[in-house]
Amino acid sequence: MKFLHVTDTHLGYRQYGLEERARDFFDVFDEAIDLAIQHKVDFVLHSGDFFHTSRPSNSVILEGLQLLSKLKSANIPIFLIPGNHDRGNKVKDVSPLHILRDFGANLIEQGTVEYEGIYISGVKYLSKIALKKIGTIKPVLERFLENSKNRGIHLLMLHQEFTPHFPHGLYLSKEIPKGFSYVGIGHLHERVMPFYNQNCMVVYPGSTEFTAFSKNEEQTPKGVFLVEKKENSLEANFIELKRRRPFLSFEFEEESFLDTVKDIKTKLESIREYSDKSPVVILKGYIEKLSIKDLNAVLAKNGIYLDKNNVLHINFLLKTREDSKKQKDIFSLHTKQIDIEKELKRLIGDELLVNHVYEIISQAKSMESIEDFKEFLKENYTKLDI
Repeated sequence: MKFLHVTDTHLGYRQYGLEERARDFFDVFDEAIDLAIQHKVDFVLHSGDFFHTSRPSNSVILEGLQLLSKLKSANIPIFLIPGNHDRGNKVKDVSPLHILRDFGANLIEQGTVEYEGIYISGVKYLSKIALKKIGTIKPVLERFLENSKNRGIHLLMLHQEFTPHFPHGLYLSKEIPKGFSYVGIGHLHERVMPFYNQNCMVVYPGSTEFTAFSKNEEQTPKGVFLVEKKENSLEANFIELKRRRPFLSFEFEEESFLDTVKDIKTKLESIREYSDKSPVVILKGYIEKLSIKDLNAVLAKNGIYLDKNNVLHINFLLKTREDSKKQKDIFSLHTKQIDIEKELKRLIGDELLVNHVYEIISQAKSMESIEDFKEFLKENYTKLDI
């Protein structure tokens, strides 16, 4: 048995409003499919967020189907679960993943399927409100194990928040009952190398392209896991995707910005040796005297400018020290004067909704400026989905 595990492909995501970025997400998924065919895997697992939204455009759906048809032509089935981005809404609509069924995709929203003697279970993304109502997903997972007990390999796909990667997340040790051979988890966009929980291999492949949804995402490579049964155990090997767009991230001080510019130029030269895609440059720093216009002028003067053969996009994440101080003072003042959770209960009433809103406020409190929080909401709009 051999399979490829991929997750969080986010097809249709036009990051920074750029069509080139939308193209990038298709490119790396296409590469993952090529790897599946090249390695002659038995099947592919996809643990959520196949599409970036529950209402992808017609063109995004069409291209997604075209890519899956490559797997179908190679007689490689794909098993997938809905993530928070593409799960749909029972009241308004179903997940767009249902459309993929005629193209070799096996959608598992909550249940188990058997494929050539291998059991594959999955649970679609459950919001924090849903988890508050049911308390734990363990009983559901235990039911999955009942039909496959002592009958060979049992794989599980989840798209949930687990500690320590998410604050107030679920605990793997408490939620995952003993009996699964492999747990493949989506939602976290940072790759985590395989580890064991109750004799079960746990794998986080991370997103296939850079999304900026996770703080440490830029520190880990993007790729997929090739998993193979060897004798009585599973072996998972990470394969880095080569077609992804390079991202360069720099932290700078205003006084030494020219030194940062030199570093950028050096990195740009090295990138051109292995990638035909112009990179995205992320600049993080404090400014007092300079503006974005000033920074762009310095960059352009040193040959760093927006062009398909130079730099695709420059993303500035800037703040002033005064703004940072004011924001901390405001949150400090509010924390001392009122009990935020108690006040929310008074204003909202519904305990589940209060918990959800309070968590968003807590995340806001951990940020240094309102601009940081705006960026957070822009990139994580599903946090408002209840």
